[in-house]
Amino acid sequence: MKRLKYILAACSMVAAFSSCKKFLDLTPQSQVSQSRFFKSKYDVDAAMAGMYSGFQQQMIGEAQYKERALFWGDYRSDNFDRFLSYTSINTTEVAMNALTTDNDFSDWSGLYTVIGRANTNIKYIPGAALTDSKVTKDVINKALSECYAMRAMAYFYIVRVWGDAPIRTKPLEDLTDTLEKPRDPASKIIDQVILPDLTQAYALITKNQTPSVWTLGEGAICAIMADVYMWKKDYANAIVWINNLFKAKGPTGAVYTGTSGANLQPQASWKSMFTAPNTSIESIWSIHWDFLKNDCACMTTSWTANNKPIVMDIGLYNSWVIPQTVASPATADIRPKQTIDPYSASSDATKSNRDRFIKWYASPVNPTKASTAAELALYYYKELPVYLPMYRLADLYLLYAEALNATGDLNNALKYLNYVHVRAGLPAYTAGSAPVANQAAMADAILQERQWELVGEGKRWFDLVRTGNVVKIMDPILRRRQVSAGTPAAEAIGFSDPRRILWPINRSVLNANKKLVQNPGYGG
Repeated sequence: MKRLKYILAACSMVAAFSSCKKFLDLTPQSQVSQSRFFKSKYDVDAAMAGMYSGFQQQMIGEAQYKERALFWGDYRSDNFDRFLSYTSINTTEVAMNALTTDNDFSDWSGLYTVIGRANTNIKYIPGAALTDSKVTKDVINKALSECYAMRAMAYFYIVRVWGDAPIRTKPLEDLTDTLEKPRDPASKIIDQVILPDLTQAYALITKNQTPSVWTLGEGAICAIMADVYMWKKDYANAIVWINNLFKAKGPTGAVYTGTSGANLQPQASWKSMFTAPNTSIESIWSIHWDFLKNDCACMTTSWTANNKPIVMDIGLYNSWVIPQTVASPATADIRPKQTIDPYSASSDATKSNRDRFIKWYASPVNPTKASTAAELALYYYKELPVYLPMYRLADLYLLYAEALNATGDLNNALKYLNYVHVRAGLPAYTAGSAPVANQAAMADAILQERQWELVGEGKRWFDLVRTGNVVKIMDPILRRRQVSAGTPAAEAIGFSDPRRILWPINRSVLNANKKLVQNPGYGG
């Protein structure tokens, strides 16, 4: 019998809807036919909430230390390392590039759950108009636009993390539907699913509307599209979609414009992008996880009184954070002391836990060592909401600079790089100077700026993969980590197998679908 599994689950997970009594009073799930659902605007809203909550759980909220957005997009990079005195199998494998098929984060099932919910919504939401006049054409188009965009986003994560994967664009509704399906090429997923879905999403969304920062609006669709084209190295189309983004409105009602640094969040309120993204002119799309409503997000970088298994990498800490406190004169970058507490133990990074990550909390703009207890300790280990930005304007400015540089427009690439660099409090790069003297130098400067600006936002690993810098950046860092863990220097292997840039497919996923083939570099 056909059935929709996720609406009951959505009731318990989504705070936006105050009561699930309507669904809980129904006949048991196994006896409810599909025709009983999608009869009203309420049903449409609940189904959409179920889809969003599934993605939200995957990104930051399933359980303590389960923020997949960062395990997939940040923790494998040079931004973070394991905390050697307190670690876990998962974090050790991630930090040491020793991934196995039993790693919790090698399982793509949750993303396919999101895809399944989007598939069901796409098929059945239009039918609700037949029984509820509140389900108007505008309601349907908005919902379908968000479903197509969400399906594209889930597949985009799958492609970037695992590469090839099965394509499913229809709901699994019957006991005769099979879960076994071989992997399709990543290029096919991008060209035949992700890009068409985003094109359809953009066609359906009403333009020039003020969106909610928590949902997929016009700007978010443009941002994902640009990111996908950057992944394909199709810089011309990436530029087109970033320019489309500049025409869209953000959650404050202001058009992004993209003409200057003034379109970014002002330096003095930089933190508001993370503490109140719905009020920021820079926000595009954020994930809302409210502790009081949804229980603890418990991100590895933001919560737990002691012994976090993930800390900032000592290389980034020494090169970027320490100069803010001990250099003479200190650099002017306002970001380090608003990202992590540099005073938590000592100015010597080897003696510091490097775990007081405060980017998500409303800590002071310019904390000082003398006032650490009063200014920063208030923000440790608090059971507070976490608002993780999926896209914001500085991210897109720097992607724009990267695309412009790749197409030979170094002058405009420098302009957009400087918008972000100067907003951080640093002096503008001068055209022709060593850091931006040529196309290669400019690419490195943009990549560096993205690391500083977006640390902890799930971007760095994908940046290294997209730009072809994984082995170059990570090989010496992995050798250092291996030696620190007790491996003799002569035996340290670094990043010796580029095939392991992709994650392995989890053992349970392979067991459930015998038609899958494991990624090279991970055995059978």
